[in-house]
Amino acid sequence: MIEEIIIKPIHLPFDAKAREACKSCKRYGFKATCPPHVDSVKHYADTLRGYSKARIYYSKTKIDNPENWEKIGKETSLEIHNKLIEVRDELYKLGYYFVSIFGAGSCKLCKECSFPCRQPQSAIVPLEATGVNVVELMKKHNVIIKFPVEEYIYRIGMVLYD
Repeated sequence: MIEEIIIKPIHLPFDAKAREACKSCKRYGFKATCPPHVDSVKHYADTLRGYSKARIYYSKTKIDNPENWEKIGKETSLEIHNKLIEVRDELYKLGYYFVSIFGAGSCKLCKECSFPCRQPQSAIVPLEATGVNVVELMKKHNVIIKFPVEEYIYRIGMVLYD
């Protein structure tokens, strides 16, 4: 189930260490929507905090079998991804024309990423790639994410709009 939290973007916790953690991902450098191919933490901090409204969408999924980790990760990431696109499109219809979305983990749309992106209208930069400290952000809203991931996988995405 996907939950929603309304926040004020000015309070987003940016930390360059969040972006630095992307380097430990096996997809680092291979996705057009991930570091090092996206804007700087400073750019995102300045831009995202400039929006007046934001919604966090997140899910918490129990990992019953560690062998299913990758399958569960892909499914839950795409679930949040599709929700973000749906909300973005609804906001456009309501007359909001500044709408940005940031997803849960690296883009999972194509089997193999291309440069430039083949689906720029649907591809989403991961929220953590912007430098948002997602663990700290969620802690402020009483959602505690623990590492290493053992029992639950969390997926967090965000929609910002004016």
